[in-house]
Amino acid sequence: MKNPISSYWQNLSLKQAWILTVAGILLEVPVRWILRPDIPFLRPGNPWFNLPLRIGIEAGMVFVLFATAFAIRAPLTAVGIPRRRWTLWEWSALAIVGAIELLVVIILVGDRWPRIWSAGLMGQGLLWVFSEFLFGVNQETGSRGLIMSGLLRITGWKLAYVLNTLVFLAGPLHGPGLVRMLDKNPGGVFGLLAGVVVSGLFFSWLRHRTDNVVLCGVLHGIVNGFMNGAAFTLRANQ
Repeated sequence: MKNPISSYWQNLSLKQAWILTVAGILLEVPVRWILRPDIPFLRPGNPWFNLPLRIGIEAGMVFVLFATAFAIRAPLTAVGIPRRRWTLWEWSALAIVGAIELLVVIILVGDRWPRIWSAGLMGQGLLWVFSEFLFGVNQETGSRGLIMSGLLRITGWKLAYVLNTLVFLAGPLHGPGLVRMLDKNPGGVFGLLAGVVVSGLFFSWLRHRTDNVVLCGVLHGIVNGFMNGAAFTLRANQ
């Protein structure tokens, strides 16, 4: 594997790294458990299924990374916020991976958006896309910005990949859905499990390769925005 373009996380002290890691785990496990039920459970009637509230929560969780870095006086570059021009490699990754994600969205949920359009729900649908785009971004600012920045400094990149992906897999974002699927659709568990592990490892690698959590967040936000946004728009208008 190529060396990362930059390695600002190496400038973190061990104390700063531990604070980032613990803050990220607290955000991604107990806090997210309370504020963000897993997708199968986020439905009308749930108090958290409220579009303005969701936009506020998802935006707020993005800024936890900035607030934590400021509080411990860690430079933003050390937590994956680049202060440089993106390289051609990064723009190419955005274009190629983003195109693949949109193709996956079309294959999996492409039939939902014409229904949303014909029902006159496109405005609401785009707001749900925005909310879920922020949801994808804040998964990266939490998992790859807080947790992985700390783990890279504490454990080195190999163990950081593994531990970060385990939190991503077993935490409230995916763990409850996997358990529910074991009961409802056992045959689909392997596919979901593989998808979460592969995406977790990919975004861990991309963050390490580029030192750019913003790139990870945009890519994660694209797929979450259009897939989840369609699902929630239709749920809200059943």
